[in-house]
Amino acid sequence: MNTKMLKKEFQNILTLEERAKHFYDHYIEQISDEKIKEKLISIRNDEIAHIKVAKRLIEMVS
Repeated sequence: MNTKMLKKEFQNILTLEERAKHFYDHYIEQISDEKIKEKLISIRNDEIAHIKVAKRLIEMVS
């Protein structure tokens, strides 16, 4: 796999991670149960970390 293809794959991953973050953001605003909200926030924070990793990988192959 060449770097151009790898960059495209990492950009696809970035898009998916950003969509997942927005999904969790949306439901965090909708949920009133604090226990569920805390779990969603934790998962959303994992997505934020994944976004950072994807961006670093894109930079590495650019």
